[in-house]
Amino acid sequence: MAKTRKIPYYKIAKARLPFSKPRWKCHAGFEGCIAINTPQTVSYERFAPGEVAPSSKSIPTSSGSTAGDVAAVRSETEHQKSTAFGKKQEPKEFRGQQFVELEAEDCEKLPEFDLQDIPDAMDRMRWPMAAKLARKWFKGPAHVWDDDLDSVQPLEDKLVTLDWALRYGSVKKRLNNLLQMTGSKNAQAVLKRKLLRHASDTFQRAASAKPNLDLDTTDFVVDLRQFHLDWHFQKMEVSILDTTEGVLVLTDLSGALGNFVLYAAIGRAHLNGARYFKYDTDPQQFCMDASASVTHVYIYIKDNYSFNDKDPSRSQYLGHWNKRDMITSYYLAGNDIAGQLKPSLRRQNKNHDAPKENFRLRSDYLPGQHIVDKPVDTRRSLFSKFQAKDVYWPVYNRSYNEWRKARNRGEDFMIYSKPQLYKLETPIIIDLGTICRPYDITSKKP
Repeated sequence: MAKTRKIPYYKIAKARLPFSKPRWKCHAGFEGCIAINTPQTVSYERFAPGEVAPSSKSIPTSSGSTAGDVAAVRSETEHQKSTAFGKKQEPKEFRGQQFVELEAEDCEKLPEFDLQDIPDAMDRMRWPMAAKLARKWFKGPAHVWDDDLDSVQPLEDKLVTLDWALRYGSVKKRLNNLLQMTGSKNAQAVLKRKLLRHASDTFQRAASAKPNLDLDTTDFVVDLRQFHLDWHFQKMEVSILDTTEGVLVLTDLSGALGNFVLYAAIGRAHLNGARYFKYDTDPQQFCMDASASVTHVYIYIKDNYSFNDKDPSRSQYLGHWNKRDMITSYYLAGNDIAGQLKPSLRRQNKNHDAPKENFRLRSDYLPGQHIVDKPVDTRRSLFSKFQAKDVYWPVYNRSYNEWRKARNRGEDFMIYSKPQLYKLETPIIIDLGTICRPYDITSKKP
């Protein structure tokens, strides 16, 4: 007698009581899911937003992709699946030979799931911001971020706001930590360099003996990339842990940004100091012993929306999805989070040759990568199987990159929130040293 192994999985359970929070619910044992051995994969067949259907397979779409392009990508992703599907499973025999256990159940045709179904699923999960950003990515022309945080990239500065992000997890705590760190030794070193550049340029261009050197960067906010390059001086990394609620329950912010960075930039600074003439130099000079008092800073979010992998051979797991919601191998999600905090906590999958690190989760909840790579059937219907609402498909960063190659759409972009001005409880005092300019008659003008 053959029996298919049940795999534990986790799903976010909605809060049922007032003031309670969502939680991860473990579905194990009889409630577990069944892996599906199939040649079918996540679909990339649906036309991208704005893409025009070709009149024939040889005619390119408006986005530049053809049906042949889609087929080429599909053949690459399905080759290993179909090869594995054609192999006969080696069942595990149990004591007494009463039954054998199969790793997966065979099914040649499942209800189709297209990668572009994910934004709708996000909406149903009450992740509206994550859905908006995902749709923006699908709609844009094909563009891959070059992994350079300072490079010129398509920019999104309307959707994500700082006030919205502060509603989740520990983000507000991270903001307070950032404000406390604005006076650190390293931050002061960056402040001195940027303020000295401003003070020197302004002082040397001025004709007055009492030039106004005060700085207000508000006018520079119109160009966010240049504003960031010119005036940011401190940052605070926000991990996906900080975006969760309860016990690592993902939120709209988790789905939208994952890890991101809060930045502090110079907002307002008052510059003053003693001014005097130096007659012992040739030419004679008009000088100032300058100091700065930074009273306000701008705080903002900056993040890249992309699907680049640090290690292409091990693409980041983004959960199992269908048209309704998401489930996850809690091990893989937790493993990724733990690895971000401390790389030594990251445990290798059991089908890899690398040594395994100790991890606190039970080994029963650690399916190998070959299981996670398969679609699964949760079988919440008692008398039916392979139902669209019960089948979930594995999605990775590579899924989006394959879709982009197939459809010639998918635009990586840089996210900025509108900078918000914060007054510091204690101004940051910076000694800028002596700045001088050549002496001339205009230096005596008030």
